[in-house]
Amino acid sequence: MNEQTPPTPPPSGPPSAGGPSTTSSGLDPKLAGLLCYILSPLTGVIFFVIEKTNSVVRFHAAQSIVFGLACIVLWIVLWIFTLVLYQISWALGNVFNLLMTIFGLGLFIVWIVLLIKGYSGERWKLPVLGDMAERMASGGAATPA
Repeated sequence: MNEQTPPTPPPSGPPSAGGPSTTSSGLDPKLAGLLCYILSPLTGVIFFVIEKTNSVVRFHAAQSIVFGLACIVLWIVLWIFTLVLYQISWALGNVFNLLMTIFGLGLFIVWIVLLIKGYSGERWKLPVLGDMAERMASGGAATPA
């Protein structure tokens, strides 16, 4: 009898630079990256705690936490400032309230971009906040530029 061995499968290529193609949660890394931002910072904290293997998902989770907390703090400060301006002048308060609405729209657009970048698996960093998230994701160690 002449036995033929099955052909060997083609090599799958080099592993991705961002980390393993699986996550600790068992989700696809792209889906996990997107979900990090859905209810930022809450989902960021959840994924930051459960994700131990995929560095890209950990980065997106950390950036979600930093972005979400920064938005919350900034929003509170701006609302207090708006209330103070309303006490000074109703018109001045309304103008600042309009500016806050435009600012909120800008944050919404940034959030949509973060969702897209999280799903693409790309390590897209926000200015300042992205560096903080990168340090947080790597365990506090400084990362080379």
